Amino acid sequence: MAKLVVILNGAMAGNHFIDKARITIGRWSGNDIHLDDPGVSKEHAVIHTVGNDHIFEDLGSTNGSTISGSRITKHILQNGDVIELGAYQIKYGNIKANPEMDYDRTMMIHTVDREVGAVPQSAGREVGSHPSVSTARSSLRAGFPLGEVRGIKGEYAGLKVELERPLKTFGTAGEQVAVIMRRPPGYFITHVEGNKTARVNGQAIGSEPHTLQDGDVIEVGQEKLGFFLK
Repeated sequence: MAKLVVILNGAMAGNHFIDKARITIGRWSGNDIHLDDPGVSKEHAVIHTVGNDHIFEDLGSTNGSTISGSRITKHILQNGDVIELGAYQIKYGNIKANPEMDYDRTMMIHTVDREVGAVPQSAGREVGSHPSVSTARSSLRAGFPLGEVRGIKGEYAGLKVELERPLKTFGTAGEQVAVIMRRPPGYFITHVEGNKTARVNGQAIGSEPHTLQDGDVIEVGQEKLGFFLK
């Protein structure tokens, strides 16, 4: 099981196992990880469980978050990553992380831009790209067909969104969110947030990554999307 070691002034201040789908971090005492420091926002960040992996997301905090020295908004955690929030450090350990994700764990996802609830016109826009993202795209494009989703219902209705990024989220924040990930074998959709998981062709996807096939119909949040390989 993955764990988080909280460090303050070089000394261990806490040890937490990631044993649920959503771990909240902040100055408010009701958070799963309470950090009593004025440099930490009341609701500073959250860690989402996605299969064997975990995604760290800054919740628009005042002072921001850094991981291993780089300021980030959203990041797929790697074993040994050190999260810095105010005066605290949180070390992430997960020796069971899926090795298929190694290629995209090497990049910082500076802005998967809270695409959940994003304005539809921005669906195809690249925001905050990191140089390594382009490198990953080139190698991935050569390996298998590029995918896209076509909006059937909801804010993406009538739009086409190319899935060039290794990770893209869909759904309704606070209600139901899923992430579509691009790996060397193909495309997968995984549950991120919500009491119920997304549905593919009318069937709930469950908690593990679900392989997407050409022509699949995805229902997540208020969205209904068709998935296609180009």
